Amino acid sequence: MTTFRTALSQLSQAQKPKKGVSLYSRFVNRPMGRVLAAALYRAGVGPNQVTLLSAGSTAAGIAVLLTQPPGLTSGLAVAALLVLGFALDSADGQVARLSGRSSPAGEWLDHVVDAGKMVAVHGAVLVAVWLRAPHEQLWLVVPLAFQLLATVMFAGGTLVELIKRSLPDAHASGQGQASTIRSLALLPADYGVLALSFLFWGLPAVFQTLYGILFAANLMIATLLLSKWFRELKR
Repeated sequence: MTTFRTALSQLSQAQKPKKGVSLYSRFVNRPMGRVLAAALYRAGVGPNQVTLLSAGSTAAGIAVLLTQPPGLTSGLAVAALLVLGFALDSADGQVARLSGRSSPAGEWLDHVVDAGKMVAVHGAVLVAVWLRAPHEQLWLVVPLAFQLLATVMFAGGTLVELIKRSLPDAHASGQGQASTIRSLALLPADYGVLALSFLFWGLPAVFQTLYGILFAANLMIATLLLSKWFRELKR
């Protein structure tokens, strides 16, 4: 079997395009995913199992959020588990690439887990704040709206990618230079940044303000991206 070092090198040379990817995903999540993928591949773990590990890590983070009072320790645990789950989400496709076990079923499972994650995390924020943190009653609308926005963005991004694959110029998708400014601007929409926001879970007022800012930024990004995708498919 390929060594860990060789597997890591192969993955480093076969990364997805950088265009349209935030700085967090480029410099934190993808490198973490490569290391995890190489290690799990060496351990004989299959891509679908990695997807389930990602789901399990995310579920564990949500469980901590719902069952533990706001605090430094609980916030650190939630952030760490969600970050790990996100890195494993990056690793499953890379394990499939190394093992040659890519499949439509695996891609379907990955998307189903991602969709569930989007709904579950924001739903957990709503319940956890309602049960355990001081808050203004009107603030509870924010995670509901964030949940709706995240679902629409995930569906829109997934569908535009699938539709573009069937177009005559599908080979041109993802081509072009990665813009540092664009990668920086996309940071608020990166799931990893949302995961890191739970480091402030022990400071309810700070967390709720930061979460609200992320929602507002995501709303602006979504408006721009949804309009862009619609125009591209209308051509």
